[in-house]
Amino acid sequence: MTGAPGLDRLLREVVGPGAAGTDARGRFPRAAVTAFGAAGVLGLTVPKSRGGGGGGLAEAVRVVTEVARHCGSTAAVLQAHYAAVAVLVRCGPPELLRAVASGTHLCTAAVAEAGRPEVLPTGAPPVVHGGVADLVGRKRGVVAAGEADGYVWASAGTGGVATLWWVPATAPGLHVPAVADGAAAVEGIGLRGSATATITADPLRVPASAVLGGDGGGAELVLTELLPWSLALAAAVATGLVEAVLARAVECVTGPQPSWTRWQGPPTRQPEVRADLARMAGRLAAARSSLDDAVQAATWRRPEALRLLLQARATAGETAVQVAELGIKVCGQSAFRADLGVERCFRDAHAAGFGPFGTDDALDLLGRLLCDLPLLT
Repeated sequence: MTGAPGLDRLLREVVGPGAAGTDARGRFPRAAVTAFGAAGVLGLTVPKSRGGGGGGLAEAVRVVTEVARHCGSTAAVLQAHYAAVAVLVRCGPPELLRAVASGTHLCTAAVAEAGRPEVLPTGAPPVVHGGVADLVGRKRGVVAAGEADGYVWASAGTGGVATLWWVPATAPGLHVPAVADGAAAVEGIGLRGSATATITADPLRVPASAVLGGDGGGAELVLTELLPWSLALAAAVATGLVEAVLARAVECVTGPQPSWTRWQGPPTRQPEVRADLARMAGRLAAARSSLDDAVQAATWRRPEALRLLLQARATAGETAVQVAELGIKVCGQSAFRADLGVERCFRDAHAAGFGPFGTDDALDLLGRLLCDLPLLT
């Protein structure tokens, strides 16, 4: 069960066929996003009372995992959308939630400041004048930059505590680079179609009423909504990539072999190949188990939920890289076939470990928990 009606058809007819082009051209998967909106996938986690699907974290994780098996870039876009929507469900205006539920709004989050290690911004709060707030900052790792219809934006707040805002894409003073970081034609970059970029506000003007959760309420919203959803969904992207690599490696090994390799004998007769496939399957099982435990803990709001989510994020991120490297080894030159897509998954797995709430960030936050240090400073 994928958690969204019609998702299997969209994966077969839209996401899968467009994945290679999305990667090769660094092209945002607009056709997939539009189809997701029409099918109710974008509104999956909006409450039914607002016209949405009423799904929770578990349903979102299932959807993102399935999408990542076909296209990592598209899965990253959904990951950012669902994490931002989690904040809006908690404290967003009803009319905005209805727009998300209708499939006409793609959301994302702009939280971490470029050039700074902190999760949330520090410094002076925005200047408010005449009912308008001036937001200033440079946000790194923003997925769907220039493509989303709105951003959950973090600023400093009164008393040094962060505040979250809803920033429409049309807000004056929002600057998005013409070429997103992930779309640059540079060898080795993954998630090329996710439109990930650093965006700038200097200043960005929004109504003072656009604040989410009240002045200074941002840290609590990040800890209870944005961070848990981001961690679980990032782990889902990585897990989906692992599933894709394993499935394609098995296809490569068991399918017809190039004539120049026949002197080596069938790959299935080679113990080292079988051992690598077994390693890949074992690591996938461990990552799935870790993610399932974390999502269940978060759903039931158990005290250990955040620790388990951090562990699942780190485990899935490291597993994706390890399995992708084994996939390259097992498939050899066939890994670079466009129709097989193993090399694309390899690049996506490496790229998925970076950005806000990346693998290293998860490990650092987990270490902070173990050392009883504040998480968001």
